[in-house]
Amino acid sequence: MRIFDVRTTQYVPKIRIINLVDILLVLLMFLFATTTFRSEAPSAVKLALPEARTAEAVGQKQVNRILITVGPDEAIYCNQEPVRIERLESVLRQARDRDAGVVVELSADKRVSYGRVVAIVDAARAAGIGNLTAFTKKAE
Repeated sequence: MRIFDVRTTQYVPKIRIINLVDILLVLLMFLFATTTFRSEAPSAVKLALPEARTAEAVGQKQVNRILITVGPDEAIYCNQEPVRIERLESVLRQARDRDAGVVVELSADKRVSYGRVVAIVDAARAAGIGNLTAFTKKAE
């Protein structure tokens, strides 16, 4: 006596494509919905910029820029790449040799020590770059 009735059928399993297309469309809509919520470009270091009444928008004209960022932990980033303060002068000198009109844009967290900012300005001056701007946010 058999417990299970084993039949030899020629049933071929099929994948229903319509269900997969529905899932794909839902995932695609989710992707579109979540990527539109970004209001600003992501940055490598989160900064709390100091406020100034005379802060102005940057990027009005196209010039060669080097962005130096100093994080709250006083780590220095040159164009989002970490760099040591001892090597910063040579990096800036190479940039000035490529383009004499290079502009150094400094953005530092408001908790960074004044000595660290002065060391960066000193490295820029030693490299022969006189055009240095600092980022702030507009005071409310």
